[in-house]
Amino acid sequence: MFHGNIPSSQVAEPLRLPKRRRLPPILDVALPLLAVLSGIMLFLAMPNIIEGSGWWPLVKASTLALSATIVAFGVNKLAIERGAPLATTGFLGATLVSIGSILAVGAGLFAATYSGLVFRDVGELRLQEHGAALSAYVSAQTSAAAQASLADPAIRAIVSDLEQKTACEIAESCISGRGKGGNGPVARAVQEYAGRATSIGEQVVAADAQRHQIADRLHAGLIEYQSVLGDESRDLNQRRAGLQTIDAKIRQDAGALEAVTPLTLLSAYASELQAGVSLPGRPEAQARLGALLTRHGQSLAAVVASIEKTMVVAPAFPKRTGVSDTFTYIAHFLPVAAICVVVELIFPLTLWAYTFWALTWDTYRQEQRNGAMRRSEDDDDGDGSPRPPTPSRGRPIANGHAADVRSNPTHRT
Repeated sequence: MFHGNIPSSQVAEPLRLPKRRRLPPILDVALPLLAVLSGIMLFLAMPNIIEGSGWWPLVKASTLALSATIVAFGVNKLAIERGAPLATTGFLGATLVSIGSILAVGAGLFAATYSGLVFRDVGELRLQEHGAALSAYVSAQTSAAAQASLADPAIRAIVSDLEQKTACEIAESCISGRGKGGNGPVARAVQEYAGRATSIGEQVVAADAQRHQIADRLHAGLIEYQSVLGDESRDLNQRRAGLQTIDAKIRQDAGALEAVTPLTLLSAYASELQAGVSLPGRPEAQARLGALLTRHGQSLAAVVASIEKTMVVAPAFPKRTGVSDTFTYIAHFLPVAAICVVVELIFPLTLWAYTFWALTWDTYRQEQRNGAMRRSEDDDDGDGSPRPPTPSRGRPIANGHAADVRSNPTHRT
């Protein structure tokens, strides 16, 4: 055999590349692997949501994870291997059902997986936020209570001035203007107001000492709250129970701190001072003493107004963490949420989309090839050369012409 002018013995054999190893299709690997990964993630997440101890929560988690794995694999496989080919034909129902089933299963797995993975962290984060709010509440309460210390110097000033006026009235009749002193009705009236001021001042001093004790207990409670919250050796539920007890004590002490200052008594005494005094038959002394008491009453009322009770409301202790609470902190745990979304939703939808596009492209190429073959056949039929006649039944072709079998005597049937 010759190749042109070269003997076949001198022609080199063509170089043959090694046979390529056939790799398994990506869907045959990706779909089972994706379902297994989803099941593992769900198995790790479920024990955080399911309450209980021992092996029973693990049995529940295993059952849920296995069921989710089977459902995820079945739905994704049907959607990609059955739904995508039907979608390329324009079957709208197949498109909607396949994409909708992927979204439904993926959304359910994402909600369960993400919430379970961050469930305990969200519970601890909520307790931390409550600790911060509780600290702000205690700070506001102690600041408001500290203003009550202004009442002590105001009462002391009133007591000192009234005692001085009493001594002056007894010695020289400074207020009444009659005689050369003595313990008359004016002096006794001033002594009465001074005595009540002294009694109220003693209560204010006692309240101030009690207020400092309560403030110390409040700060100690906040320190204990943070200490219990940061104790990683204890379970979160155990820490939560301890924190709830501390929170109740802090609320109780805060309420006592608000009530310890005798604001009602101070307001009543200020109103009494401003009401004046009655000295029958002594109009001048009544006017002088009334003006003195009114001035003290107005100053005390101004102090009481500056230390009115605070309207800060204590923060409520957080309820037990629920699955819906985890989505409130999705921005805080964004990397975890992103991974769950990719595994449960984005990747299955991506597989479906690329499968759909690949099948659509193959269909388009096949249609192009078929069209080219039809055009080629049409061109061959129109080149001017005669087409061989179609033989009729019983009329064999001879030299390009149909021959009549009956007219040929040499032909045997």
